[in-house]
Amino acid sequence: MDYFNIKKITVLIFCIAMAISCGQKSKEIDKVQIAEDYIDALNASDYNQVVGLFLDSIRFNEMDHVRTFTKEDYHSLFQWDSVFGPKYKILDLREDGDNLHLKVSKVCNRILFLQNSPFITHEIMKIKQGAIQSIDIVEYVDFNDSLWAANRENLVSWINDHHPELNGFIYDQTKQGALNYLKAIEFYKNKGDSMTDKERNEE
Repeated sequence: MDYFNIKKITVLIFCIAMAISCGQKSKEIDKVQIAEDYIDALNASDYNQVVGLFLDSIRFNEMDHVRTFTKEDYHSLFQWDSVFGPKYKILDLREDGDNLHLKVSKVCNRILFLQNSPFITHEIMKIKQGAIQSIDIVEYVDFNDSLWAANRENLVSWINDHHPELNGFIYDQTKQGALNYLKAIEFYKNKGDSMTDKERNEE
């Protein structure tokens, strides 16, 4: 084998090595891009874009609760959540093999009513074959459980007494259920304007 052939082979091997290296870097960049695309799709309430980022089923594991949806079944829950106008933000991101560790902030009308501040979680996004395999919420970073429960109970109790036509809104995770939830919050916030003198004295 002459010198020129050896040189050609050396250059070819170098090019292949560079291509593999660039491919690996692209995969790393793609994982972060997938997470950013997911958050952007949520903020745009773009259902098709969200489900298109998942590998097959929609898997959300929240602490001890495991939830798996078909892409069709997830549509109803997505509509319910979108009614509240949620906005998401990645506060921190760390790569760990095929997984991404995310600190995510979520705020919407419902969350602000229940705890007066964004809901922040530590999530693990598992990536497989260039798509989201599952999202696991492993920690509530900022969740005021006692305030959330108290505001929720006060809302449900007041609506039961004053607007029974909305009863059940708290469990109805459909688009109409979310609209009823917003009506309940609005009625509750404006309860002082609609209360009679007798009701004010009783409180």
